[in-house]
Amino acid sequence: MLKVYFAEFTNGRLSRIQYLGYAVFLVALMLAIGIGLGATAGIAEHMIGGELQEAQSKLANKFGGIVTVLVMLLFLLLLVAKLNIMAKRIRDIGLSGWWLVLAVVVLAGLASQLHTEQTGGAVIGLASLLLMLIPGGTFDKNF
Repeated sequence: MLKVYFAEFTNGRLSRIQYLGYAVFLVALMLAIGIGLGATAGIAEHMIGGELQEAQSKLANKFGGIVTVLVMLLFLLLLVAKLNIMAKRIRDIGLSGWWLVLAVVVLAGLASQLHTEQTGGAVIGLASLLLMLIPGGTFDKNF
């Protein structure tokens, strides 16, 4: 499974069902990480005695830098995995994978800057939905 997310950056392909499965797994992983971070803050709050701001400041003072770096690295890994499976699915359709992924990311960034952050997310969501709906092509293996 790691090979699908972090290997074959230039020549891999995914069918619609494979793309759906790997994308759903990434979303579930992100949700689990978010719930884990929230639970950690809740446990710390409970241990301190129910004062949320005090718990947050103590956690930030002790672990703030380390946790921030780890969360950013984890986010970067998940982003690379998402973009790689998008590129593989786009190649299966018969288009240039990384160029089209770059175009989607730029469009999402522009939408976020010109309108709202939710609009940028909607662009990525729409691109993912289209990748799940457009059938793949039958191309040579040298493509």
